[in-house]
Amino acid sequence: MGHKHSKTADSCAQGDTAFKLFEYQCTTCRSKRPIQYFYKNGKFLPQTPRVVCGECNTSVAVEPFKTVEYGCPSCKRWQRARLPARPIPLNMYNVSVVSCNCGFKGEVNVGRLMDVACCQCWQHRRELCDVWLEDGDELRHYCGNCKDERRCIAQVPKKKGTEPAEDLEYACDECKDVRPVHAEELLRNEGLACCTACNWVGYPEVHPRGHFEKLGLQREAARRGSGTPKRQGSGRSGKKVKPEPDAAAFPMSPVVP
Repeated sequence: MGHKHSKTADSCAQGDTAFKLFEYQCTTCRSKRPIQYFYKNGKFLPQTPRVVCGECNTSVAVEPFKTVEYGCPSCKRWQRARLPARPIPLNMYNVSVVSCNCGFKGEVNVGRLMDVACCQCWQHRRELCDVWLEDGDELRHYCGNCKDERRCIAQVPKKKGTEPAEDLEYACDECKDVRPVHAEELLRNEGLACCTACNWVGYPEVHPRGHFEKLGLQREAARRGSGTPKRQGSGRSGKKVKPEPDAAAFPMSPVVP
């Protein structure tokens, strides 16, 4: 499964109390929410968590669980299971006895089904990873394309039929057009981007998607707050029409025969 670097607790010193992410289901609104489950010296501590649900603001005692995946050896399909939180060593969550819908019942290896991307060639491969691996965590993994162990990034698989959208954007230095770009593409090209509108190539200043739209709205709000009138167009003729003077303002002189 590879050596991982988790964002939740691996950075703590030996003997310190840390946590792993579990889930709970609120008994009132039935929503699933994340929860921290604490451990020390590689073993979960006895605990009876009580939380205020972030969905319905109800105080409830909860029973945390960890959702894992496994490959059924009988039907050859990926299945899910819930492992209840217990005061046991962390490594005991890598194996569990499961019951599949196909009728299989037995002990299998469990973990998280993730898309593992090599940071060198950026090839993706879906694999069963460590049960404590979180979305965006780094791990050392063997890349079949590079034929060597590489630094990789694990991501939660996207749903079927959904294409990954560009998460960054930049303003082209040449045509000044705002262009979207994938973070993966920038990493693969070491920060180099190519504008698809004018073929400019360079190292742009990138921002999160929607940055320039938000900047334009802020400028528009500031302009309205200052009371600066918006520029009017010149119209069809491009000339201003001078109003006719009022006849009452110019009295007529008497005519002398």
